[in-house]
Amino acid sequence: MIGSCTLRQYLDDRWTLLLSVWLLSATVNAFIIAPASVFPVITAQLEITSSAASWLVSIVFGVAAVVSIPVGVWLDRTDNRTAMMVATGVFIAGSVLSWRAALAGSYLLLLGARAVGGFAFPIVWNAGITLIGSRFNSDNEATAIGIFTASAPLGFAFAQFFGPYLSTSLGWATPFGIFAVPAVFASLVFWYSTHDVVTTAGESDVPNVNSIVRILIDRNVRSVGLMGFLAYSIYVFFNTWMPNYLAEDVGLSLTTSGMLFAAYPAVGVISRIGSGVVSDRFLNRRRKPVMYLAFATTLPLTALIAMTDILAVLVLSLLFAGLALQSGIGILHPYVRELADPAVAATAIAVLTTASFIGSVITPVITGELIEQTTYTLAFGYVSVAAVAGILLTRTTPEPNGA
Repeated sequence: MIGSCTLRQYLDDRWTLLLSVWLLSATVNAFIIAPASVFPVITAQLEITSSAASWLVSIVFGVAAVVSIPVGVWLDRTDNRTAMMVATGVFIAGSVLSWRAALAGSYLLLLGARAVGGFAFPIVWNAGITLIGSRFNSDNEATAIGIFTASAPLGFAFAQFFGPYLSTSLGWATPFGIFAVPAVFASLVFWYSTHDVVTTAGESDVPNVNSIVRILIDRNVRSVGLMGFLAYSIYVFFNTWMPNYLAEDVGLSLTTSGMLFAAYPAVGVISRIGSGVVSDRFLNRRRKPVMYLAFATTLPLTALIAMTDILAVLVLSLLFAGLALQSGIGILHPYVRELADPAVAATAIAVLTTASFIGSVITPVITGELIEQTTYTLAFGYVSVAAVAGILLTRTTPEPNGA
């Protein structure tokens, strides 16, 4: 009974661990996407182009892409609890420095400060997934990881919804630094709730060099990584440019567009958790049907978003596109873990994370250039090609565990 337990014993269970890393991840993800909610304000304040502004998002993913695999190898060999606290400290420093650089009106300093925050992202993400995967059994692992990955869209939705309001009411630089505050709280919850928890990443012996190399060249792991590249290319395109599209092409105010678009990442809370439940309980732990449906549904909805002039149709299409795509994103992490040796699970996750980050880096920049040089039509075409590639790739990648 809970009443007979100490507070620490009650807190030190797997669900509180899940909650604490969920809070940290949501905070970091809000920091990542916050500039996208106020791009017009940033371009005016710093006197830069839209493409340059997009680098304030891409730089975080770029740094994360570079360090993600080394971080994964390190996490396979170290105490993830300590690693999570170090990452939180780096993130808080990056947030405060970003706020100061924005106040100073220096684009380059702001870019550098955002890069500092980028170092924390793969540690929080990879360690969180590894810790959760090691604490939950195979029957509900995908469900638990799905709950954790739902932290990303909630963080995105929070920043998209409140970013314009914070910028208007508390100063345009506020969205760059305010997320340091919840990070402090979340890190304290994590540290307290994991006081007596063994937080080493590996589920067996520490991996050797050969096992790490095998993961890096494993065809199936690379295939899931490529799925992550394609899925996040689509996801970050919508999160980066749709608020701007709604404001410039549809004619909505920046605040209204942010409030409406926040539904796109927000529905991921449902779909990322739901995809794990469906896969675990109704599909006999099969992952491919979820991925196939994610890409196959996103393709026609992207075309509809690009062509419609009816606001209600546009918003509903965004809503269902967000549901579909993020159901696939939610299943990628248990998918790649199950294809890998447990001893190098963090490295396998890092391969997926790196590929996903690369897609997140290049897509806003490429589509930003397409938008500036032509129209949004070609940018939507780029996303459609990614969805087609995802459909084809899913058909050739095997199920894990012989499912």
